[in-house]
Amino acid sequence: MPGSRRGLVAPQNTFLESIVRKCSGAHTAFILSNAQILDYPIVYSNDGFTKISGYLRADLMNKSSTCNFMYGDLTSTDTQTKIRDALENCHIEQIEVLLYKKNKTPIWVFMQIAPIINERDTVVLYLCTFTDITALKQPIETEDAKVDDAFRTFDVLNVRVTMTGAGEFEVSITFIKKYL
Repeated sequence: MPGSRRGLVAPQNTFLESIVRKCSGAHTAFILSNAQILDYPIVYSNDGFTKISGYLRADLMNKSSTCNFMYGDLTSTDTQTKIRDALENCHIEQIEVLLYKKNKTPIWVFMQIAPIINERDTVVLYLCTFTDITALKQPIETEDAKVDDAFRTFDVLNVRVTMTGAGEFEVSITFIKKYL
């Protein structure tokens, strides 16, 4: 029949697409992971994360959002535990972590984990954002002057996603300056 729709859009896909759209304007690297499945597999990664990690999207799908595939010898076990704890206990976490790109190059990132809650107050997804802070972790010196650590800043992304009912949701994204 002309003008009719050939199927229905699954609400969960619309929800996921809306989150991706809202977060994509944030100019950050992020992944979304399924909070309902063991090991919290990645269900989406944006271009920023593929660039920061060196992995293709196809390589990332279904890998753990703990990013254990990016851990190396110098990745702190305490940090690994904090990441896993945030995912297992559904709480927000902000942590600096040493990861390794696909080509084994080390990269320091500021990782933020935020649970995404549906209308039934169930955590259904995790939004994990990554900010490259490698330059802030290494000494920066010039011949004329040393850079004062007190003036090093980066934006911290705060995200809150809440289902409001009837398939609608609210997304609150704010940036806060963080001083190291």
